Amino acid sequence: MSGASGRGGEASYSDTFRRELVDEALNRTPTGGFPELEKRHGLKPGTLFDWVEELGGDLGSSPFSALHVWIGTTSASEAEFVHYLDHDPAYWQADEERRETATEDLTGCGFCRDLGLRYLYDEDLMLAVYLPAPVPVGEMIDEGALRTDAAREAMLAECAARGIAEANAMMVYGDPDLAVSDRNLLYNGLIYLGCFADA
Repeated sequence: MSGASGRGGEASYSDTFRRELVDEALNRTPTGGFPELEKRHGLKPGTLFDWVEELGGDLGSSPFSALHVWIGTTSASEAEFVHYLDHDPAYWQADEERRETATEDLTGCGFCRDLGLRYLYDEDLMLAVYLPAPVPVGEMIDEGALRTDAAREAMLAECAARGIAEANAMMVYGDPDLAVSDRNLLYNGLIYLGCFADA
């Protein structure tokens, strides 16, 4: 990602560059957060916060306004379940161009591979729940920190339609703009239930 040009010692950045960086900040926040992105691109501290405030509302739906939900009973151990969401620490050592052009997976993340993502998912938008034994699906859904009764009812109805009465694990991802192309794949051993409005 590039877009800086300087005149008289001051850098100006293209609108495309600024939007791409804001999108990364909001949807693929690296370890170290906004300061890490600013440092990586040589920005003055606080610049990215200003750009997010200016441009963030134009980049798509608000986080958590709709929730992607995967639910079910997994036979994986808790360590195996959590490992699916881990990433390769070397991912952050690759520069943006390398991540954009790589033909192989750089994330080392099972969730990202299953979704066909080139970038890591945003950990701030992910909630993963694992219990040692199955509970009624309504109890599991209540672990999802939902904001509306309508979302809960829609999830319960979808579980009933699919014959899911109990679950011991769930993943909830709060990026409404995420595209899930394979709805029949088991993600981390869980069924993709769908995306549910929760605003």
